[in-house]
Amino acid sequence: MKTIVNSARRGFLWKAGAALSAPLAIAAASAHARGADDEETLQARLARLEHVNAIRELNRRYARHVNAGAHDEAARLFADAARARADGVRAIAADPLGGEDAIEIDAGGERATSRVFCTVQTETPIEPVTPLVEMARAQGGGVARRSARGVLEGTYVKRDGVWKIDTLAFRST
Repeated sequence: MKTIVNSARRGFLWKAGAALSAPLAIAAASAHARGADDEETLQARLARLEHVNAIRELNRRYARHVNAGAHDEAARLFADAARARADGVRAIAADPLGGEDAIEIDAGGERATSRVFCTVQTETPIEPVTPLVEMARAQGGGVARRSARGVLEGTYVKRDGVWKIDTLAFRST
């Protein structure tokens, strides 16, 4: 018994194989050429993400120190300790309903800005000082407490490889 082979089928498979391998060869060549650029892009993206995470952690540490009443430790997080003003702030908490936080790093990777949505609790001493207010202060009172939602806007600088707070300002929304 003789087997008949269809040469048309072989021709189709050969042509289809050639047609499919050409785009793959072109893609492989272009991927090899882009490899160096992609490596630089990946390194830049990684550096940016590391900067953003460092600034997020800096903001968390600042909030922990303020919430604990450790204003000296909070002042050490600033590039210039004279700019570390508490202004009666007693607590800072993240506000997930306020919006999406944003941290932007400049092209040089030495300066950054942030917008963090939060809730701030403040205490303001009651004035004028009267005997009633003095008695309240002796018992841990004598202050007006407020809570406000808003945005904590900050600028940051990198000093000796470490991110520091340059300025922080709370803006009520």
